[in-house]
Amino acid sequence: MKNLILASNNAHKVKEIKQILTGYNILTLKEVNFTEDIIEDGDSFEENALIKARTIAKYSGKAAIADDSGLSVDKLNGRPGVYSARYSPEQTDEKNIEKVLTELAGEQSKAKFVSVIAMVTPEGDEFTFRGECEGEIIFEKRGTNGFGYDPIFYVPELNKTFAEISSDEKNAISHRKKSLEKFAKFLKEQDNEN
Repeated sequence: MKNLILASNNAHKVKEIKQILTGYNILTLKEVNFTEDIIEDGDSFEENALIKARTIAKYSGKAAIADDSGLSVDKLNGRPGVYSARYSPEQTDEKNIEKVLTELAGEQSKAKFVSVIAMVTPEGDEFTFRGECEGEIIFEKRGTNGFGYDPIFYVPELNKTFAEISSDEKNAISHRKKSLEKFAKFLKEQDNEN
């Protein structure tokens, strides 16, 4: 089994990535004794994912992967975007949701979750893989599963929010599943070449 260092300590992300990316031993920042804050000051999900992966590849001397993801709301011109986790001053799921709903002021909007997986090798090779999941914002929080904006992210095909479906159901259709599938395909191709 191959080791990959994941530039995250977010328990929800770590769990999802481990459930989707089987066949690899995923190590967290805690497991490689990395305790510093990584400043994510990029303008895109790709830039932020690369910033994290570069930092950890340099620190560890091993291949590092990072996920940067968030919610992009059409009527808010793509916001909260890269600021999804820190959209409100309080930076809590509850307050972030509140801010999005306040800004929409009752206006319906399509939205999408975006996930970008970046991998940086010790040699400095960089790769990114993007996945998106389309949906819309609803104004009543529904469901208790998931995290972040899941209770207001409604998927019409399922007639449910992300917070109303099981983690297995979410992992079958999510933005992170799509980016990780592209990444896993890339890893398999690399393994076949070596």
